[in-house]
Amino acid sequence: MKYRLFLVLAVAGLAACTTQARVAALRDTEVQLEEARAHSWVDCSARADCDRLWSLTKTYVAQYSITPIRRADETAIETAEPHTFGVVYVWATRTTDDSGASTIRLKAMCRGMYRADGNPGWLYRTCAEQIRAVEMNFLPFIGASS
Repeated sequence: MKYRLFLVLAVAGLAACTTQARVAALRDTEVQLEEARAHSWVDCSARADCDRLWSLTKTYVAQYSITPIRRADETAIETAEPHTFGVVYVWATRTTDDSGASTIRLKAMCRGMYRADGNPGWLYRTCAEQIRAVEMNFLPFIGASS
């Protein structure tokens, strides 16, 4: 009887440790993704400079998205959502004010990263690593600083 109780307590303790480790890993990954998001946008003030950065952004999206660009204009670059889970696709937006100053934002996404309820999906870690890499490399690619 004592052996069973010990075994049940040991299993429960291990499960609690595993859950805590998963929660800590998720929290660390979310922090890393926030850091990457902070490196995935740029402000520019001169129209010519903004146009050059937007052109480079389009090149970046084309190179790093698994799917081809389906729409590209002065305000958005969109790629199709992939049929495959666990691969990154990339979009970008550009907002411009009356003076010609713009903010260009890159957004990397991945099917399977989150479940329908918003919790991490079965490909969360794989997706997060890919998204982080794509978003962190954006500013160096276009030659901008954060």
